[in-house]
Amino acid sequence: MKKLTTLLLVFIAYTTYGQIPEIFEETWHLRFLKLEGDSNYSPLGVISNINFEDNGSSYSAHANGVQNGLIGEITFSGDTFTFTDISISLLDCDVPNCYYENLYFQDFLTTETFDLKTFTYDYFASSLYDYKSLRLTDSEGNVAFYVNTPIGMPDEALLRTWHLHSMDADLGEDSDYIANYNPPISPTLTINQDLSFTGTGSCNDFSGQFFYTNDNFSGARLIANDFQETGEICEYHNGLENYYFSQFMDENGELYFLVDENSSSGEASFSFDLTPGFTFNFRNFPVLATNEETVPKFYMYPNPVDDKLFIKTTNAIIDSVQIFDSLGKLVMKEVDFQNGLTVSSLETGIYFIQIKSSKGHTVKKFIKK
Repeated sequence: MKKLTTLLLVFIAYTTYGQIPEIFEETWHLRFLKLEGDSNYSPLGVISNINFEDNGSSYSAHANGVQNGLIGEITFSGDTFTFTDISISLLDCDVPNCYYENLYFQDFLTTETFDLKTFTYDYFASSLYDYKSLRLTDSEGNVAFYVNTPIGMPDEALLRTWHLHSMDADLGEDSDYIANYNPPISPTLTINQDLSFTGTGSCNDFSGQFFYTNDNFSGARLIANDFQETGEICEYHNGLENYYFSQFMDENGELYFLVDENSSSGEASFSFDLTPGFTFNFRNFPVLATNEETVPKFYMYPNPVDDKLFIKTTNAIIDSVQIFDSLGKLVMKEVDFQNGLTVSSLETGIYFIQIKSSKGHTVKKFIKK
């Protein structure tokens, strides 16, 4: 697990376990289906959900797929419910992503022969993050995971060609700047409107498909699927390319990301991490050739932090510091940070700090205890 692991203790502290009434109070928006061990995330623009109704003397469930709907009568017993009757509308699904409706209706809620199934349900709520989730599990261990908010659409600023500028490792280690590679290289990542992606490493091209998810607990994430690369042995910097490509090769891995665009200058930044503490930083302009001595390096400690967060840099003067929460909302902007940033007022969780200097800027992640 990624950032969810880091936040597990916080989540448990603010979690309540509900009974039947709680699951009737929400429309539950499907995030992913885990079928036979494989996670299938909701495609971009697909709004699949389920809600439950108390009809006085009986209960029913209503689910939306891509173009069709499902209605079923259900009975409850403890933490399980069983369909006693079910019907699905029979419209021809002729829009993109109809496969996901089949997965939802015929591979999870029922079967290809519309058999009635029993599900175990688990309900969670966190007042700290305004977050509720519902997990349904069938007898084969297949899972549907829902949250109480729609996914929405990703920030339009994300959809462009990005140039990899640096890779950061937390715990005080140096950043690895692309500008210092000799012979020079220019790794890229292009994210298209449909979230398909292409790019280059040291000498190879790659492609794949992102899925997007977002919620008030973990923030915005991209999940890479169908990664392919041209497979040539590069003359140089193979290690860098392997490390870069590995970020897109875990089909159940989630890239936690932050994107920012300056409306005045048009400059934009994008950063993600697959493994907490190891961040890839992109800009919307190519890397400029420079010497290592002229590239500023930023250090941040301690991490995790309880009270004071300190920032140090080399070869640059820090102009400003901004802190964003996991959803990209600005929560702190500081000018006086010479004696450390006081972050004790922040809620426990994951934050991103953007450090701007006269020679560039970077985004790093920290954990508030």
